[in-house]
Amino acid sequence: MKRLLSTLALICAFSMASFSQEIYQEVRTIMDGYEKIKKDTTQNIDVRKIATFKLDAIYYMVIKASEDATSEAELGLQVSAMIDYVNLYLRRLKEASRTRKPLVTAQFRDATLENSRYNDTDKEAVYAYVDNQSFLTQFSLDTDWIKALEAVE
Repeated sequence: MKRLLSTLALICAFSMASFSQEIYQEVRTIMDGYEKIKKDTTQNIDVRKIATFKLDAIYYMVIKASEDATSEAELGLQVSAMIDYVNLYLRRLKEASRTRKPLVTAQFRDATLENSRYNDTDKEAVYAYVDNQSFLTQFSLDTDWIKALEAVE
């Protein structure tokens, strides 16, 4: 019986490691896609800037996840929520009237500022996009994207 339980435990451990590796590989694939868009000079500059933000946000999450031992599954959820967040923002911005656009931007920016994930003290890096008027995505990199997405939905 002990041997059977040990075998089952090993199988579970290997399957979890395999699942974790799949998540990390998917995150890597997403990053590679955004890297290609960022460097593609045939793309609209705003599309390239949005890809740059997404790439930087994912890179930040990967670095922070490795520092605080965030699970790969949680990293995958955060990356997915960030992508959904940015896409929702762009959709709402497109639908907004000219006078409402600043309100939409403020709502989404504030949601990222109010839902910090790591409480990173390096505000210069974390807020690199927040007050950068040349980017549509004026969001904090230190964001719990799941909570921020819930806040704006």
